[in-house]
Amino acid sequence: MKKAVVLMLDLFFLTRPVVLVPVWGFSAFGIYRFKGELFLNLGLSRYLLMTFYSLSVASVYIINQIADCEVDKSNGGFPLFARSGISTKTAGVFAAVCAFLSITGPLAMKNASVAFLSLLAITAGYIYSCKPFSLSGRPFFDFLTNGFEAFLAFAAGWCIIGGNITDPLLLKSAAPYFLLMCSGSISSTLPDMPGDHKHNKITTAVRFGAKPAHCIATAALVTAACAAALNSDPLALWCALLVLPIYILYLIHTTALTMELTYKAGGTLTMMAAALAAPLIVPAGLLIFFFTWLYFRKRHNVSYPSLVPDS
Repeated sequence: MKKAVVLMLDLFFLTRPVVLVPVWGFSAFGIYRFKGELFLNLGLSRYLLMTFYSLSVASVYIINQIADCEVDKSNGGFPLFARSGISTKTAGVFAAVCAFLSITGPLAMKNASVAFLSLLAITAGYIYSCKPFSLSGRPFFDFLTNGFEAFLAFAAGWCIIGGNITDPLLLKSAAPYFLLMCSGSISSTLPDMPGDHKHNKITTAVRFGAKPAHCIATAALVTAACAAALNSDPLALWCALLVLPIYILYLIHTTALTMELTYKAGGTLTMMAAALAAPLIVPAGLLIFFFTWLYFRKRHNVSYPSLVPDS
């Protein structure tokens, strides 16, 4: 019984629930742009639809960890799948369960659009992670695929609140958020360059180097600000403008700290903005962070989020 409980805990945290919070965030942006209002009372059913959709991304995260197991070992930290002892078969079955629920859940709630977006997210995630495609190790495709996943989450929020997936305004409204994710995605790969290079995973950062890749990320951030201004979208505009000084700082003062600040501060500010559209993201995110910290400390004697052993 105890072993079964521990295994379920390991599998739950294998979905990287902390990283699922941004999925809810981008869905919240889609809700905000469709309604044009903040601090909406969404009701539990809409939050449930967001949760079902996020299971598609949870499935993708598991697949990615299976595919990148050896690379993750070289990138330091505490790669959970590589260190937990969970078998590839067990992890694969759990990924399939998450994928199944992400499609059947919205269908049961009579929202075929969200079910379709879940299917697209799973397909894109498989192409991103697995051979022969392995887009996570191809320049430009790596961050563009992440940007596409952000678009899908945005579209899920758009459909959850009553929008139409075929509405041309969806693409226009999502453009700044797509670009914000592209920027953050490039920045988040900079610390992984040594391990990625060792395993011949040619990301944008590995192909061009840290500084040129960061320039691409900065250009995406500036373009996101311009797109937000053209869309009269103050939330996306402030997300870009508040993070831009940190990106400029890294160009001037290149250290490990300023490198981390680009994507960690950027991600935090973006999620704070998303919480203005879907306020329940804040308590949910804090609870998930606390239980993730507790899990890594008690189960693996690792300090989260640094992912280094406790003294």
